[in-house]
Formats: sequence, structure tokens, C-alpha cells
Amino acid sequence: MIRSQLFIFGCIQSLAITLFLLILAIWHAPIWACMLASCIFALSAAWRWHDAWWWGGIHALFFPSIFLALQLNISPLWYLLAFTLSWVVFGRVAVNRAPIYLSNRQVLTALEARLPKNGHFLDIGAGTGTVLAWLVKRRPDLQLYGIEQAWLPWLLGRFRLPSKVKWLRGDYQKLDFANFDMAYAFLSPVPMEALWQKAQREMRPGTLFLSNTFIVPGVAPDEMIELGDWKGGRLLLWHM
Repeated sequence: MIRSQLFIFGCIQSLAITLFLLILAIWHAPIWACMLASCIFALSAAWRWHDAWWWGGIHALFFPSIFLALQLNISPLWYLLAFTLSWVVFGRVAVNRAPIYLSNRQVLTALEARLPKNGHFLDIGAGTGTVLAWLVKRRPDLQLYGIEQAWLPWLLGRFRLPSKVKWLRGDYQKLDFANFDMAYAFLSPVPMEALWQKAQREMRPGTLFLSNTFIVPGVAPDEMIELGDWKGGRLLLWHM
């Protein structure tokens, strides 16, 4: 539901921006007027979909950055290179809407203390393996698994993690959660509803589903641990 709402809103917003800029172009409006209109639309999107103030700056600078880049008159191959690097680092983020978030020390400490003894632990969208690198040294009782789709983070994790950690590359949607006693995710708000449905279908009774900060829409966590970090993060736990 959330993903479809975001998609519809994005389409409407893009159409509105395109039509408005087209009208300005037909009227031979100055460049500054087009840029101002673009920034207003972008700021409205930031206000509607993001809580943090700094998202407004990112959205406001998006269209001016495109305009300035067009003035450079550089080879299109540079844009192809930038796209390729983005794909290597972030993978299919345009599809799964889950960029790379690195778990900080506060949540690592909370996981170390809160995870049950023994059992199989899965890090969903494990990035460069930060969580697993922490737990493999401090929780030797756990069988650790991680899955990451983007090539560069997966490769970095492959080099930093010992062989005892099962390090997988691929789409977590194709992984059977029934094999794990604990599943941890730090993704984004968008995939949480679908991820929760998958966990409900596949995880066994008595297992544990954990999320860093991002809630499951309409489902209150059984436990919530305040992390006390700068972004107001929380470790959310659901007992299956």
C-alpha cells in the first residue's frame, strides 16, 4: 500500500512539474522563474514525505544541480559512469526503495545485549556487513547470516567477514526466513509492510523480528529500545 501510494504521488508530482515548466517555457519565462518553481515543487514533496529538515535542502538543490550540470557540456559518458557507480553501490534502490543505511554503535550494542542465546541470526540487506562483523566477535554463540544485493557493499563485506559468517548476495525476497530464529532489518519505510508479511508467512512461532527505527505500518512492536543517537533511532522487536 505504501509503495503504491508513493508511486502514484511521484507520478502526479512529476506530471505537475513537467506541465508547469512547459507552461513557463511557452510563456518564455526567465530561467530563474523555472528554477524557483522547480524548487517550490521539490520542497513541497520534502515537506509531505520527510520529517528531517535536511531533506528539504536535498530536494531544493535537485533541479538547480541538473541545470548546472547541463551547463558543463561534458561528455554523456560521465553520466553513464555516475549511473554505473550508483548501481554498483546502491543496487536496485529505485525498485526496492531501500538505500544503504549503516547501523551505528548504539544499535550494535543493543543487538549484542538483546539477542537470545544461540540460534540463527539473519541481517536483511546487510550492506557492508557492519552488524555481522560486530556480532561475530562478541556473540560467538550465534550462527550469523547476511544477504545483500548491491555488488560493492557485498564485495566489501566478503573481504571483511570471516568464513564462519554465511554471506549471501541476492534478493532477500527469495530467501526462506523459516531457517532463521532472528531476522534484523535496517531498510527504509517503504518495504516494511511487505517484509512484515513475508516474516509472518515464513518465520516460526517463537522467533524474533527486529527493525532499526522503521516501523511496520499498523503493527505495534512488542518491545522498543531507545538508542539515544542523534537521529532518535529505536530498536523495534516483534515476537512471532
